[in-house]
Amino acid sequence: MTIPGRVAGAAGGAGVLAAVLLPNAPAGLGLVLVAAAVAVVVGLLPRGERSTGAVADGAPRLAHPLRAAALGALALSLAATAAFRDAGWVVAGELVCAVVLGSIAVSAPRSWRATGLAAVSAPLQTATGLWLVASAAAGAVPRASSGHVVALSRGLILAGALIAVFGGLFAAGDAAFAQIAGDILPDDLPLEDLPLRLATFGIATAFAGGLVLATGVADTAAREPLLRIGRTEWLLALGALNLLFAMFVAVALAVLFGGDGYVVKTAGVTYAEYAREGFAQLVVVAVLTLAVIAGALRWARVGDDTRLLRGLLGTLCALTLVVLASALHRLHLYEDAFGFTRTRLAVDAFLLCGAALFVLVIVALAIDRRGWLPRATVLLGAVAALAFAISDPDRRVAERNVDRFAATGSVDVDYLSGLSADAVPALTRLPQLLRDRALAPQRRRLARGGDGLAGANLARARARDALAATPAAP
Repeated sequence: MTIPGRVAGAAGGAGVLAAVLLPNAPAGLGLVLVAAAVAVVVGLLPRGERSTGAVADGAPRLAHPLRAAALGALALSLAATAAFRDAGWVVAGELVCAVVLGSIAVSAPRSWRATGLAAVSAPLQTATGLWLVASAAAGAVPRASSGHVVALSRGLILAGALIAVFGGLFAAGDAAFAQIAGDILPDDLPLEDLPLRLATFGIATAFAGGLVLATGVADTAAREPLLRIGRTEWLLALGALNLLFAMFVAVALAVLFGGDGYVVKTAGVTYAEYAREGFAQLVVVAVLTLAVIAGALRWARVGDDTRLLRGLLGTLCALTLVVLASALHRLHLYEDAFGFTRTRLAVDAFLLCGAALFVLVIVALAIDRRGWLPRATVLLGAVAALAFAISDPDRRVAERNVDRFAATGSVDVDYLSGLSADAVPALTRLPQLLRDRALAPQRRRLARGGDGLAGANLARARARDALAATPAAP
C-alpha cells in the first residue's frame, strides 16, 4: 500500500506540531491543534470507492467523504474538550472517544462487525502507519543521477536520528555529558526533554498513519449463523423473560409510589440500603437484555412469525426502560443519602444513554429496518459523550454538594478538594473555613503561573479569576 507524498508530509507535520506543543504542557489548546493537524492528514486523502475488503488500487481512499467529515467534526469537538475542561478524567475520556470516533469516521461503516473493527483499527495499526508514512517520505526523496548522493542523504538522516535518540538518553543520564553537549549545541536546544519530544513525534505521526490505514475497513456480508433457534424455543424463552420483567416492573412501580414506608415494610431496609443493594444488578440486567435481543434477532427461526418476535422484543425493550428508570431512581436516592460524586454522575449519564439506545432499538423493531442502527448508535454515543463534557461534570458535582451542604449541613471537604479547576467557581460559595480547605490544592497548583499557548485552558483561566476574587484567610 502506498500513500501520496502530501499525506505523508502532513502526517509528519502533525508529529512535529505535537513534539513542539505537547511535552511539558498541561492539557489545553495544544491538544486541539494537534487533533486538527491529524484531521488535515485524513482530509488530504483522495476520494473514491474502494473494493470490498481491500483498498482499491493499493492506495487508501475516503469512500464516504461526507459521512467522514460529519463524524470527524464530532471527533474534533470531543478533542476540543481539552481547551475548555480541566478535569483529567473528563478530558481523558473525551480524547479516547475522539480516537475511536475518528477511526470509525474514516471508513464510515454500516454493519455492526465493520463498526467494531473500525473502532480499533487506527489505534491497532499505529506501528504499520508509522512505517507507511516513513516509506512514503523516503520515496519522496528525489532520485539523483548518481546513487551516492541519495545514499549520503539517507545516511545523514539515519545518523541524525540515531544520534538524537541516543544522545538525548546519554544527556538525560549523565550531567557531565549534558554539560559538554550543551556547550557545543545551541542554548535553545533542550536536551533534557528531547527523548520525550521524539516519542511524541512518533506517536502522533503513527496515529495519523493508523487513521490512513483505517480507511481500508470495509463492510462485508453477514455470514449465515450456524445455530438456529426454533419457534417453540424462542417463544417460550422470550415469553417467560417478558413475564419476569413485568413482575419486576410491578414491584418497581409499587416502590416508586409507596416510598420509604413501603420499602421498610416489605424489605426491612432503609431507602439508602435499598438503593445500594440493587443498583449494580439492574445495570447488568440492561446490558444482558441487549445481548438477548441481538441473539434473538440473529438466531431465531421466524418464518411468518416476524411480527410476533418483534413484538416480544419490543415489549422487552419497553420493560427494560422501566428497569433503567428504577436504577436511576435508586441512584438518586443514594446520592441524596451520601452525596454526589464523579462516579455517580458518570453512571447517571450511562443510564440515560442506555435508555436512549433502547428507544432506538424499539424504533428499529417497530419499522422492521435495522440497517441504520449501527450508525445511529455511534452517533448517539458521540453526542452523549460531547453533551457530558459540555455539562461540566466537576462543576456539577461541586454545585450539588454545596447545595446539599446548604440544606443539610453535611459536606465532604476532602473529596471536594480533589476536584479540578472546573469546580473552583462553585466551591467559592462555601463558608470561608470550608472554602479555604477545599480550594487549597487548586490555589497551590494554579499559583504557578499561566499555562502558555499549548496549555491554554478556559476552565483554569476562570478558576484563577475566581480565586483572585476570593482570597484565602490570612
